[in-house]
Amino acid sequence: MTFWARTYDFLQGDSRTSSLVRVAFSVAVVLLIWEILTATVVTNRLLLVPPLEVLAALGRELANGNVWTNGVATGVALLVSFPVAVFIGVAGGLILASNRLFSLTAGPMLMALYSVPVVALAPLFIAWLGLGFASKFVIVSLVAVFPVLVTTEVGLRATDKALVDAARSFNANGWQIFTTVTLPYALPYVVSGIRVAWARALVGIVVAEFFGSFAGFGFAILAAGQTFDTATLLAYVILLGAMGVVGSLVFESAERRLAPWRHE
Repeated sequence: MTFWARTYDFLQGDSRTSSLVRVAFSVAVVLLIWEILTATVVTNRLLLVPPLEVLAALGRELANGNVWTNGVATGVALLVSFPVAVFIGVAGGLILASNRLFSLTAGPMLMALYSVPVVALAPLFIAWLGLGFASKFVIVSLVAVFPVLVTTEVGLRATDKALVDAARSFNANGWQIFTTVTLPYALPYVVSGIRVAWARALVGIVVAEFFGSFAGFGFAILAAGQTFDTATLLAYVILLGAMGVVGSLVFESAERRLAPWRHE
């Protein structure tokens, strides 16, 4: 096998090293394209600045402590609201999957709520709950709960009937079938939903901090945009992107541990 063939097979692998290498490669490609764009196409620094200027702005924000202040505000809201959204989503998916009538009745309303843009509701929640943590908690929970709920229901309903029949042939009761067949089969779906929910939670926290916060990454992005500080704005956007990538890798690793047969 040639070097390029081995490299291609390695990059397609499911190992943690392969995932990190793919992420590093994609980041390098984006940075290269970004540098070329700022040097040849978008020369207006109000629109786009080179990566090194963004790195310098990030260094300044780290030095003056703004990153830590804003990071704590954003991180606390996410660490509290995201697990709550996951719990509600999984519980709701279990209820919908176990009761077809309830699923058919509540499904259209849930889809309507899922389709409503969070930007449209954010001012309402802030008017009801005020500025600060409460409004951020509700907004993030609302945008993150639906992907988990939907994928949990789909995963539970998608369980292979042959596996369920095999468990019943060994006199397994309902609880045993759920814990040994249905739930393990649905776990990859649930984790996929959590990965999507994490990305939506990051969007939700930024929207919430745009409208109703005096600290946080969203607040910093809004402040930088109002002063046309493009480098600082992009620095915080990159931090949010990094949080998204790290979260995705963590949940991917969790799926590999919880459902190893999917990667064999």
